[in-house]
Amino acid sequence: MVNPRQRRKARSGIAKASASKRSLKNQKKVTIKGPELLVKGWDRKKTVRQNYAALGLLPSLNPRQAGGLEADPNVTPFAISSATPDTLEALERSLEDDEEMDEEDEEEEETVKADKGKGKATEDAPLKPGMARIIRDEKGNVVKIIVGGENGEEIEEKVVEPSRTGAESDDEDEEESQDDEEEEKQPWGPPLKDWDAQRALEQEHGSLEGVSKKSKQGIPIFGAPLQVEAKTDIVRALEERASHKTKVIRHTSEFEHDWLVSLVAKHDEDIGKMARDRKANVWQKTPGELKRMIAKAGGFEALRAEAAAVGRS
Repeated sequence: MVNPRQRRKARSGIAKASASKRSLKNQKKVTIKGPELLVKGWDRKKTVRQNYAALGLLPSLNPRQAGGLEADPNVTPFAISSATPDTLEALERSLEDDEEMDEEDEEEEETVKADKGKGKATEDAPLKPGMARIIRDEKGNVVKIIVGGENGEEIEEKVVEPSRTGAESDDEDEEESQDDEEEEKQPWGPPLKDWDAQRALEQEHGSLEGVSKKSKQGIPIFGAPLQVEAKTDIVRALEERASHKTKVIRHTSEFEHDWLVSLVAKHDEDIGKMARDRKANVWQKTPGELKRMIAKAGGFEALRAEAAAVGRS
């Protein structure tokens, strides 16, 4: 008898809860491939980078690490350990200046809050060089502009009302016509960036290697060069294993051997005829390929002797 509940489940649009293929893949036991020394020294509870560091190997051939390292509180950052005294002094000075500026900003915010946002504190506060105070009337029109000078004085600038009459409008029309003419000369717009400029500079002034460049990728925080232990027991064992090299002997397959025997029986040592034989050389092997295949199979004498034995039988 059919179960109604099972029917409802089959018709339901709600998907059955099941594990994704990616999660199932991560649950499988990973097979470590490589030399037996690495397999024995591999710790499954550690990451790949941690295992390589424990084995005394580099996880990457890149000499400088670009990130992803665990922070070690006992290690002095490379940027500080390799800095000169002048650089450290400049760094401390800039940090002190930043702290002073933060304190001044906090004081200004406190004074503004204390004055309930009426703007009295901002008007009384001295202006920094390059900063300005804009004063407007009730309708929002700019009445006065006060700019902070280098020595702390306040300079009042004249407010120019926007107008488009007389000579000014004529000058603007002339400028617009000049812009239109320039656009007609270059309908494709401004020139693109010259990507070959760097190459031309290198050809003219030599290599620019070592010249400081502004780059977002800076010095790694902990240890710029990828440093590992000089020699571990596993590294010594791997070097010992690599020092004993054995040449891999290539063997000819049975079908290829029989095919070469038939070619030698038909054309003897004439490799040119073997290459031009369209019926026997179905795969269109070149003379060089045939020569290498015959050498791998043992040479002409071995193939000729086997062809003679096959002929007698």
